[in-house]
Amino acid sequence: MDIFTESKDMTDLDLLVKSAAIITNQTEHQIDSLPVGKLKPLLDKIAFIHTDIQPKAVKVIKVNGKRYKCIYDVRNIPAARYIESKHFSSDVNGNLHKIMACMVMPMRYTWRGWVEDKYDASKHSEYAQDMLSAPIANVLGSVVFFYQVYNLWIKNSRDYLTKEMEMKGVTKYQAEAAYQTLCNIMDGYTKPNWLPIMKGSLSKKRSTSKPSTT
Repeated sequence: MDIFTESKDMTDLDLLVKSAAIITNQTEHQIDSLPVGKLKPLLDKIAFIHTDIQPKAVKVIKVNGKRYKCIYDVRNIPAARYIESKHFSSDVNGNLHKIMACMVMPMRYTWRGWVEDKYDASKHSEYAQDMLSAPIANVLGSVVFFYQVYNLWIKNSRDYLTKEMEMKGVTKYQAEAAYQTLCNIMDGYTKPNWLPIMKGSLSKKRSTSKPSTT
């Protein structure tokens, strides 16, 4: 059940009751039947669902005692993981954690502190499961930031990419087609109001836009 697609025809109270029923694993009738003395504290506790998410890109995701470094430089991500992210982008809302798992590098703790570990493709589902437990603001913010950096880099690299492909024996038509495919990866999944602080910074060089360390 998608309560958000129905919310446009519901009052705030209806939305809270429906949400409370889902969160507490009760029926809406059971929630409606609660005494006011019990209903109000319950609804106050879940009132956070009305709070707008403020996405925030971060350098490191900390979750379940683990750390994952977010990789925003598209040149440092294998092509196979691009293909995965493209597949998952067919349902971004449902696969947000899986997309995030494609753009992180697991870390391990050593006597020198936290360092990058090797990415194990067979553990993608494990990484994705950890992303489900990570703060939604960080996951959403990081995915959108990655998309914007990727999109900007691809657009600015058109001549370079097509020439490189042609030098490897690809025809001009094939190079242009391949470039267009790269442009379409995760294309269209961004909301301008999510990361307003990036509007100005992303018009500058990528190196001047750095995600938060927290």
